[in-house]
Amino acid sequence: MSRFIKRLIVLSVCLTLTMAVVQSLGARVPSAGISYPYELERAIFRFTNEVRQKNGFAILTWDNSLRDVARGHSADMLVRNYFSHETPEGGTFDQRIKAGYRSPFSAAGENIWMSKNRQPTDFRQLARIIVDNWMSSPGHRSNLLNPKFTDIGVGVATNGTEIQVTQAFIRRR
Repeated sequence: MSRFIKRLIVLSVCLTLTMAVVQSLGARVPSAGISYPYELERAIFRFTNEVRQKNGFAILTWDNSLRDVARGHSADMLVRNYFSHETPEGGTFDQRIKAGYRSPFSAAGENIWMSKNRQPTDFRQLARIIVDNWMSSPGHRSNLLNPKFTDIGVGVATNGTEIQVTQAFIRRR
């Protein structure tokens, strides 16, 4: 079997898995003890826009479809115990966004964050820590302050004291 066909099969499996996760999250049916703290997602969104404004950039618009894509990736990383912009099968953030976001867009980006020893109780403080961590990382900072991006979804998945966070960014066409 050629490399191209093997890669195509892996990509198809990855997209199918991603769609299944996104669809199940759209129905808001947590699995494996996972919860999705909406308050933390919104606090991260608010602090992200606060940082953008302080740096002279337009605020981002909240998008529930992007939130679902972000939640899907956070939950997948939590359940399958990995931390990466790529799934173990090689699926990328732009493939996830294309699979879960049906409107046209011209640019996409993603930030991820994790902690294994935190209770997500003080949402404002934790959101500030997360955004500050991203601002300290050149690649994450670049996404957060990218003037091309117009929309954002933040997805948080927790299981006890383990937290996975994903920000999905796009530029609408």
